[in-house]
Amino acid sequence: MGGFREAVERAVEEFNRYHGAEARVRVVEWFEDGFLAEFRGSFCLACGFYDYFDDLAQLVEELGYKVGAVKVEEIEDGALVEYRVLKGGERRKALPERLVLVFEWRRGGAGDERG
Repeated sequence: MGGFREAVERAVEEFNRYHGAEARVRVVEWFEDGFLAEFRGSFCLACGFYDYFDDLAQLVEELGYKVGAVKVEEIEDGALVEYRVLKGGERRKALPERLVLVFEWRRGGAGDERG
């Protein structure tokens, strides 16, 4: 699968060019039929955390290999994502979306109104 590995490495380079300001990816392990990718960064929460994982799969597909994320392990400031080559008519499965709400609370001085 030498061509596969080269395609993934090119996709990783392209991903980092597009998303490098908010997220970076690197392959940390290779399997016979896939790879383990480490995503790290601040991520754009409005874009959707899991969308980054699908973006990498799409880039690999554009280089001739269909892959799908089969396992996601969230870690501090990122995730480990296991990708496998899809067989025959298999299609990428949608990854679950996570809704992240960010609240900002400011302590006021005298007359602080809470309610």
